[in-house]
Amino acid sequence: MKGFVASVVATAVALWVAARFVPDIVIPSSRFREIPEDLIAFGTIALVFGVANGLVKPVVKLLSLPINLLTTGLFGIVVNVGLFLAAASVAGQLGGGMTVGDFPPDLLTQATLVAAAIGSVVVALVGAVARMAIPD
Repeated sequence: MKGFVASVVATAVALWVAARFVPDIVIPSSRFREIPEDLIAFGTIALVFGVANGLVKPVVKLLSLPINLLTTGLFGIVVNVGLFLAAASVAGQLGGGMTVGDFPPDLLTQATLVAAAIGSVVVALVGAVARMAIPD
């Protein structure tokens, strides 16, 4: 249980960094102007991303292993972008108000795909550093 909570906290830190520094990723609650409401909304988004990274990502990576081997790991980027957009969609529907590029409502635009790619890289890197810094 401690590991899951630490992972969600690390994901929250990574999402906050992505929302602050990647121009096309907008999470209105990341500014924390109204502390109780924004903290709950941002926590919901972090929880959705934590569940996606903890439960869904290993299954999807296992299922995409043959394609990943053929592309020497490059398909992993596509998996990360897809999971980032899926988690953003679920978090947006749960009241987080998160937008990635033009998504929602437009899914396959250049701004959406570039923002999701940059956002997934930022969240992965910052999340890895935060997981190392947060004790289990």
